[in-house]
Amino acid sequence: MSVSQSRRTVSVIIPCYNEERTVEELLRRLQAAPIPSGWGKEIIIVDDASRDGTRNILKRYEREMRVIYCEQNGGKGTALRRGIEDATGEYVLIQDADLEYDPVDIAALLAAVDGGTADVVYGSRNLSPRTRHGGLLARLGVWFITKLINLLYGLSLTDVWTCYKLFPRAAAGDLRAGRFESELLFTAALARRGYRFVEVPISYSPRAVAEGKKIRYRDGIQAIIVIVWDWLRHLSP
Repeated sequence: MSVSQSRRTVSVIIPCYNEERTVEELLRRLQAAPIPSGWGKEIIIVDDASRDGTRNILKRYEREMRVIYCEQNGGKGTALRRGIEDATGEYVLIQDADLEYDPVDIAALLAAVDGGTADVVYGSRNLSPRTRHGGLLARLGVWFITKLINLLYGLSLTDVWTCYKLFPRAAAGDLRAGRFESELLFTAALARRGYRFVEVPISYSPRAVAEGKKIRYRDGIQAIIVIVWDWLRHLSP
């Protein structure tokens, strides 16, 4: 499943909902972030029917990147699928529109693909000494869900709910529409298809709900239910 070492393009997909406080700075950092030689970069941002001033900011970037405006809020997974429809790169990278993840780390994910030992690269928040950890309950939730997916699919990941996921565009058909759980089901689908995973350490600066954090504890509970149900559904008869 490896891709040849000729020049490749990574399509960076940014699902965005009510991020007027951070999106402009994120786009500035993303445009400035270096990437390894042999790679090109395209940026696709999907506004998931924001209700604040996000759209007014994005209009200023329409000449520099692909900006897609959704008329109804469909959730992160739905926005990602919409962005991937317009992607032209051989690889796709997920980038949140806040400032929790630093685009400087993207180079390390692309370098891991260049190493030829992985098809899918995740940026792990648990492998870097630069990481600032979030609240205890949130960390326990990610730990449990990571262990659950590892157990069900024979993986050895440390952070399955990370934003930074780099994968071949050819695999994007397994990404379902939906909310935050879509990424977890995508990991399960990639594992079932035999893709090779590797993780690289990344930095992380968590934000609080008051700062615009979208994911809630109920999303974690729902994620556990859908992961188990999805696994049962794919059991051989």
